[in-house]
Amino acid sequence: MAGNTSNQKSTRRGFFDFLLGASSVAWLGSLLYPVIRYLKPLDRAGAIGPTRLTKEELAKLEKERFVIVPVSGRRVLVLQNAAQEVLAVDAKCTHEGCTVQFLPAESAIWCACHNARFDLDGRVLSGPPPRPLPKYAAERQEDGGILIVAERRQSE
Repeated sequence: MAGNTSNQKSTRRGFFDFLLGASSVAWLGSLLYPVIRYLKPLDRAGAIGPTRLTKEELAKLEKERFVIVPVSGRRVLVLQNAAQEVLAVDAKCTHEGCTVQFLPAESAIWCACHNARFDLDGRVLSGPPPRPLPKYAAERQEDGGILIVAERRQSE
C-alpha cells in the first residue's frame, strides 16, 4: 500500500510538472508571436505594375475597414471611409518609419510610436511627422476587386 501512495505522488507530480512546462511554453509563445509578426517583413510584390487585393485582403477590408498590403515592396494602408470610398496611403510614418493604423471611429490614421495623427488623405493633423503620408491610386473594379497602382500621387 505504501508503494502505491508513492507511485500516485510521482504521477501527480509528473502531471503538474508537465502542466507547468506547457503553460510556460504557451506564455512564452504568446509574448514572442506578436514581436515576430511585427518584425517579419511582408512579401515583396512585383517591381512594377498595379497590385490587386486578394480575396482574404478584401474580406479583411470589409470587416475591419482597412488592410495593409505589399505594393512594389512597400507597405500600403488601404482603407474605406464612411462614404465607402477606397483610399490608399503609405503605411510607413514619415517621422520614424513606424507602421500606421486606421482608426475607423475617429476617421483618422494613427501612428502609435509618437501618437501622430493623419487625416484620411495622409495630411498631418498632430504629432511630430514632418510631411504627409504619400498617397497611392486605389480603384474599385467592376468585379468588386480593388486595384492599387504602384505609382504615388502627390499629397495635397
